[in-house]
Amino acid sequence: MAEIGYAGRTVLVFGAAGALGGGLVAAFAAAGATVAGADKHLPSARHRLEGVRYHEVNVLDDAALGALFRGEPPPWAVINTVGGYAPHTPLDALDPGELTAQLTLNLVSAALVTKHALAALRRAGEGRIVHTASRAAQVTKGQGFAYSVSKLGVLHLVAMTADEARGTGITVNCVVPSFIDTPANRAAMPGADYAAWPKVEDIARAYLFLAAPQAHLVSGAAVPV
Repeated sequence: MAEIGYAGRTVLVFGAAGALGGGLVAAFAAAGATVAGADKHLPSARHRLEGVRYHEVNVLDDAALGALFRGEPPPWAVINTVGGYAPHTPLDALDPGELTAQLTLNLVSAALVTKHALAALRRAGEGRIVHTASRAAQVTKGQGFAYSVSKLGVLHLVAMTADEARGTGITVNCVVPSFIDTPANRAAMPGADYAAWPKVEDIARAYLFLAAPQAHLVSGAAVPV
């Protein structure tokens, strides 16, 4: 994918210790980008890629997140894969704590990443922000309300940020996976048809496209994979 044009460009991936985030770190590095990974807990030594800088930061810590962006030159692209999952429960059994936790993990985290990424990219005058939503945000049947509504908020965040950045060199988009074949999802859904699930390396192509310099006309998009 080097022809996309990542040589000399820095890509910052949030959630780099997770299966999707780690896969995206590898994909952008393979595409020629200078990659930095950020997570609340750093990946174990055997899961770190040579040449990748890793930052330990809690994306829910507004001050720490701001310090991370101010302490580095503005990246070309900011990729966000941070989030959490909650399974379906009937609405008459809604747990308010679970709702608050999902909104925090999925929406508040994305909003804070957007806040600081947008400020940094405005200083640079250009760049890309790519979030991760979920197909659960676009359907109702069989989904947990807490998870679904928190990811729906991410879609709205992307649309509003894209409007705010319109006319600049900054684009804001998101990838909308259904299931992703990760160890955590396999553990959460034993007995599923894993062979039919999208693989991280295939999903990575959507992020590579949306973060590319050539995708300058695409903003506010929610790309299903």
